[in-house]
Amino acid sequence: MTRPFIQTLVLLATFALFVEPTSGQEKYIVRLTNGMILGPGLFSEIDTLSTNGFQKGGGSTGPRSIGIVDDGLRKTYFNISPINFSAEESTRAALEEIVTVAASEVASSGAAPAIQAVLRVTPFNKFGRREFQILTPRGVVDVLQGITLLTPHYTKVEVLNTDAGARFVWDTRISTSAIPNDELDAILKHALGMEASGDWLQLVRFYTQAERFNLARDTMIEGLQKFPSALAGRMAIVDQLDQFYANDKFAEIKLRREAGQHALAVKYLNAFPTEVLPLESQIKLKDELNAARNQITLIANIIEALKKRVSQLPTTEQQSVSPLLDEIVAEISPNTIDRFADFQRLRGDDSIPNENKVALAFSGWLLGPNAGLDNFAVVKSVIKVRGLVREYLRDANQPRRQAILNKLGKEEGAQPKLVDQILETMQPPLSPPTPKSGDPQGMFRDSVKSFHSANVEYVVQVPPEYDPNRKYPCILALPGKGDLPDLEINVWCGPVRELAVTKARTGQATRNGYIVVSPKWMLEDQIEYNYTEGEHDRILRCMRDALRKYSIDSDRVFIAGHFAGATAAWDLASSHPDLWAGAIMVSPSADKYIVQYHENLKSESRQTAPLGMYIVYGELDGTRAASKVGSVLTNYLKFPKTDAMAVEYRGRGSGLFMDELDQIFEWMSLSTHLRIRTPQKLSNVTMRNGDRFFYWLEAPQLLPQLSGNAFQFDAKDASKRGTFSASLLGPNFNGLSISKIPSVRRQATVWLTPDMVDFSRPISVRMSGRSPTFDVAPDVGVMLEDARTRGDRMHVFWQKLELR
Repeated sequence: MTRPFIQTLVLLATFALFVEPTSGQEKYIVRLTNGMILGPGLFSEIDTLSTNGFQKGGGSTGPRSIGIVDDGLRKTYFNISPINFSAEESTRAALEEIVTVAASEVASSGAAPAIQAVLRVTPFNKFGRREFQILTPRGVVDVLQGITLLTPHYTKVEVLNTDAGARFVWDTRISTSAIPNDELDAILKHALGMEASGDWLQLVRFYTQAERFNLARDTMIEGLQKFPSALAGRMAIVDQLDQFYANDKFAEIKLRREAGQHALAVKYLNAFPTEVLPLESQIKLKDELNAARNQITLIANIIEALKKRVSQLPTTEQQSVSPLLDEIVAEISPNTIDRFADFQRLRGDDSIPNENKVALAFSGWLLGPNAGLDNFAVVKSVIKVRGLVREYLRDANQPRRQAILNKLGKEEGAQPKLVDQILETMQPPLSPPTPKSGDPQGMFRDSVKSFHSANVEYVVQVPPEYDPNRKYPCILALPGKGDLPDLEINVWCGPVRELAVTKARTGQATRNGYIVVSPKWMLEDQIEYNYTEGEHDRILRCMRDALRKYSIDSDRVFIAGHFAGATAAWDLASSHPDLWAGAIMVSPSADKYIVQYHENLKSESRQTAPLGMYIVYGELDGTRAASKVGSVLTNYLKFPKTDAMAVEYRGRGSGLFMDELDQIFEWMSLSTHLRIRTPQKLSNVTMRNGDRFFYWLEAPQLLPQLSGNAFQFDAKDASKRGTFSASLLGPNFNGLSISKIPSVRRQATVWLTPDMVDFSRPISVRMSGRSPTFDVAPDVGVMLEDARTRGDRMHVFWQKLELR
């Protein structure tokens, strides 16, 4: 479902030029409330995803609550409450289906084993065959696989009936996009024979539907040369393919520009093969290039106008703001033009004094777009405050930090609202380390001390044209057993490519402008995830350190992982839902706290689900039967107000599932997937001492029975389960209510922001039958210490109440 505009054009081409839609089993398009679009595929309903035979045979006669869309490659599971989805019959043309000779050689008996790991895979030869080695409960098994069916969307691969390896019935599906162009072209041409003009047209249809427009064009040109008479009058197909290719490239340029990669977008525009572009695309290309040039001109005009305005200030004032002017000249970019909107709008107004115009420009740079601060004296103070804030965030020495707070107390620009804007707009307070020689551009290796003072290494990959003045979405990617962080970086950002003068990546995180952080969180002798606070500490310290050094949008941090890393990501998402915009687990297992914490991912409103959950696994994953993945997913998917989706690849075992990346990035880009900062109501479960802070409510010390040992976990012991239950009272009451908190003597720490309460009025707290009120003002010291310890500068707490 990526690039829907391109796909619409492909469908139009399919109808108009190549083939009539075929009849068959009805397929559906499903639209989820979160914005995700699934299908087209076969639609059905089930009761459970559990692999437990007793649960499967539950005998429920009521309405089923889990829907499935089967698109041939995968089955996607979701809740089918009316508030969650809508479905409509697909009107799209049928995809090309090419059957190979291997379809007559398929093994017809024997059950496929559970797959614990893939050990070796060879490339496909032109006959569509490959050798495949897997680890199963029976041991290492070698099989000969053959492609039996090819569609533009998926490829069906089956075990062949041969003496060269094991034989059993095993229908596995892979994304056709995962097959390299050369391999695919050889397989398709061998399967089709290419002896008639119709074969060439069928191959062109296939490539067009697969959105491989260059291959489709090259194939059409070659077909026209081989069959000039039979294909006379089909030259229009080439023109349409040129248009599809151009639209595809324009979509990529738009994506890169939105990801902050403006120079790369211009480079792509200048590289367009204008000689083959249709007239419509030539006009669009000209408009795009003009827009890029206008943006460069606008930046130059802002710089020139600001320099002129500053030169008209008194000499002493010029000197005081000269460093900031130099900073703006060096760093202004298309990412930060919007900070000068007020200055641009009012700089020609002669009724406004010159210093006020300068103040508007500088305040926009320091405080963000539409700051609207035109008092030059206050802006000069804000410049000093930003420097002091940076010093505070960088300093580990408490007495020195107190001295900085004392200085801030004397500055007019240190008002809480202005400090909040400074924190969100400023560059990260710490700098990334020096890149390691030989690493690709934008890759950094770092380490941080854990709670036990051990070094925890982590790797960061930033996208092209990284600008610390821009906020970037982030993936915290956790590798599995035996895998290094480099593997996760390769999965999300793409493998390293040798370019003319540098090394770079071209994967999905790179294209979409994500920062990827991957910690080496497992200990050297560790073989699985152990659900311990030490593991959480190692992972979260790396993330917080990255927040201090890289310009990360903390409202769009997605925690993800593969294998044991996926299990760790799942546990962290369930135990700290306030930190993430979403969680992506690929080939996970589930046990212990994941099973018990499913309530932490539910909400009273579908629009305020704590975070989205995206789980990917293989149908034959041998680890699923030994874990509780199915039962936990069933819990999620049966509840309408949980934003969860599970994807099961047909005939696949445990794996990285690179085929799913396009869908995952589409899911992450949805506007519904933002961290929820201050929910109106809290209802969270804890069974572990480290899980005592949810959103704005903290238990300073959990009840002793909740401080259990993860290695001696007992899910049946209800006394080891504590509940946080609280709510904001709204503007009329200006306060909050805490009905449950599993702390010693019901102590609580409440963290406050202006979104929660009005600091100009008494704040009411209802707890333990009492309703005391508090007269508290925002505290810059609380704000800065919160930003320093958590690393999150986009959402700082302005004050806290210690309820003892």
